[in-house]
Amino acid sequence: MIDWQDEHGTRHGGSLFAAFAALANGAAWSFPALRPHQREPWHAFTVQVAALALIHADREALPHDGAGWRDLLLALTPDCPEAWELVVDDWSRPALLQPPLVAATDRAAYKNVLATPDALDMLVTAKNHDVKQARMVHAGEQEWLFALVTLQTFEGFLGAGNYGVSRMNGGFATRMSMGVRPAGGAAAAFARDVRRLVADARARPSRRTGTALLWTVSWDGTQSLDYAGLDELYVEICRRVRLRRTAAGNVEALAAGSKVARVAAALMKGQTGDPWAPLKADATASHTPTGAGFGYRQIAQLLDPARITRPLLAKEDDRDDADALTLVATALVRGQGKTEGLHRRAIRLSRLHELEDGDLAALDRVGQIANKRAAEAGEAGRRLRRALISLVQGGPDQARLDDEAAKKKTAAWMTRFDAGVDATFFDAAFWAQAARDEGNHLLAWRTRLRALAGGVFADAARTAPRTEVRRIRAHARARALLDGQMAKWIKDAQHGE
Repeated sequence: MIDWQDEHGTRHGGSLFAAFAALANGAAWSFPALRPHQREPWHAFTVQVAALALIHADREALPHDGAGWRDLLLALTPDCPEAWELVVDDWSRPALLQPPLVAATDRAAYKNVLATPDALDMLVTAKNHDVKQARMVHAGEQEWLFALVTLQTFEGFLGAGNYGVSRMNGGFATRMSMGVRPAGGAAAAFARDVRRLVADARARPSRRTGTALLWTVSWDGTQSLDYAGLDELYVEICRRVRLRRTAAGNVEALAAGSKVARVAAALMKGQTGDPWAPLKADATASHTPTGAGFGYRQIAQLLDPARITRPLLAKEDDRDDADALTLVATALVRGQGKTEGLHRRAIRLSRLHELEDGDLAALDRVGQIANKRAAEAGEAGRRLRRALISLVQGGPDQARLDDEAAKKKTAAWMTRFDAGVDATFFDAAFWAQAARDEGNHLLAWRTRLRALAGGVFADAARTAPRTEVRRIRAHARARALLDGQMAKWIKDAQHGE
């Protein structure tokens, strides 16, 4: 049983096929049992499976009932209908996201018993602090399903025998998601992305086909699948896992290691055609976000066509409602043996229809303006840092900008300035600015940055740890330095420099 909520918050439930129907007919606005880091994996899984089913059936219309989805999905696995069941006692047959054994003797390798779905999930919580470990002792089948989806389609390398998915740039990288989303919750995002993938497949009759659902192929952990033999939208698995029922009727997982990754694609560095994965513009690898998340600098980079090639589902479409779109970037950033945070940034793309600029796509125009604004914010930050360093050094005639101790003392204030920039970066003024034809409007943006920097400096001056006499002198000199730098900067903008 999978639970979902409609737009009014009313809760409903049904089978996997019923959940697909609820997504297709607009009823499933959210899935309350999903943990925050599982939302994007679930979205990607449902969209890929639905698109594959429609492409395989050579149809475009999404069924609106469970029976229709049952027929579509079973047609993807005609020789193994149990591939859509969560628990299958016969391990020579596939179960949902669980590959069958090559030989009965392989079962002995499944020695690692996991009693709860959060023990199976991909979160690395070694210190047991923010997210407690193995606490879902009363979990139902949907919690096991969501954990399986997240593990098998988004996990990375985690020690010997525990390989990650192919759709990321290396075992310690991250499979991030970047996409344009309409209003209407999970169902609207599902419908948009499925239709775009199906339309893209129809537009390319020569698209690569092959094995689509990797859990339907037997695996003993010693053989990798050739990437060239996979469908472009393949739904992968990266671990050998099987679920079983205990004597008490509960579900538990058994896991085994593998000697190789499931897909032999290490040399591709994440360039696997993932429709949500941004790629480096030089075509060397997929983009891997850092623990810094998605601040204004990171978003500006993602929107810069000179640095990043946006994926298919992060590009605007003629059928999109330009007044109700959001650009969403999400990643559970992974490190070596740790998790560096779940990061999500949603930017409302209001007035997108006003940004057409000849051959320049609307989102490219957004990226162009965002990068200019980010560069200006960086310059304002450098001027602020000089003034703050002068402040903490006591207002010398010439501030020592290589003073590491002073840099550390100013770090918190620079972080505060960055937060102020981030909070206002994509506000209504940004869209008014982006929609005009006169360029980046340096004067208005620099004026706003000067005000932000001045406010941060004033707060820093009030708390600077100095004696009263030195405080007055330091404040006066550092403030004069900041005002002088900013005045020249604003003057340059007035003269169009």
